[in-house]
Amino acid sequence: MKRAVFYGVSTGPGDPELITIKAVRTIEKCSVIAVPRTPGGGTLALDIVKSITDIKDKKIIYADFAMTRDAALNRKSHDTVIEDIEKYLDEGISVAMLSIGDISLYSTFGYIYDRLKNKYACEIVPGVNSFSACAARAGESLTKTDRPLTIIPGCHDNAERYLSAEGNLVIMKSGKGIYDIVKCLDEKGRDYTVVQNCGLENEVVSVRGDKEITDSYFTTILIRE
Repeated sequence: MKRAVFYGVSTGPGDPELITIKAVRTIEKCSVIAVPRTPGGGTLALDIVKSITDIKDKKIIYADFAMTRDAALNRKSHDTVIEDIEKYLDEGISVAMLSIGDISLYSTFGYIYDRLKNKYACEIVPGVNSFSACAARAGESLTKTDRPLTIIPGCHDNAERYLSAEGNLVIMKSGKGIYDIVKCLDEKGRDYTVVQNCGLENEVVSVRGDKEITDSYFTTILIRE
C-alpha cells in the first residue's frame, strides 16, 4: 500500500502572496485537504489556498472544532476530526491539514498531530506567522540584539500580568479581551500598535487607539518596550 502522510500546512496570515511555495506544492500533491471551519462557516485558510491554486478536484474534510475551554467538548470534536482523517490515511491517501499563520503557533492542528504522529508518517510545513506579518504592516521591528520577545495568548486568564515583562511583547488572538488589555496599556502609558485582519480587505492598523478597533479574533497587539 502507498505510504500515506499527514501534513500540517501553514497558509500564512491572510495575504495569499505570503503562503510558501512548499505549502502550495504540498497541497497540490494531496488529494484530501482537512480545513478548520468556524461556527459561522468561515474557512480563511481554504480561501487563501483557493486564490492561488486549483483545488476543485480535492476532497475537502471540514474540521469543526469546538473552540471552547470545555476539555470534554474539545476532545469530542478532536475525535471526530481524527476519525475523518484516519479513514484516508488507512487507505494510503495523504491528507493536508491547513492552518492560517504558522501551524506551530496556537493552532488546533497541534492536538491532532500529537495523537497521530506515533501512528502515521507526519510532516509539518512552516509558514509566515501572524505577528511577523503584522510587524511588517506596521513598519516595526519585533526586537533587537539581546532584547527578549514575549508571546502571549490574549485568551490567557492572566494576560495583563505579563504586560510588565522585559522587552517587546506580542499578544495574539485577543478576541473580546482586547478592550481590557488596551485599557491596561493606556493606563501604563505603553506604546503599542493593534493590527486586525492583517493582509485582508478589512485590515486595520491602529497606533495607540488612533483608529476604531473591534473584538475580531484575528487581532494582534504589538507592544514596544
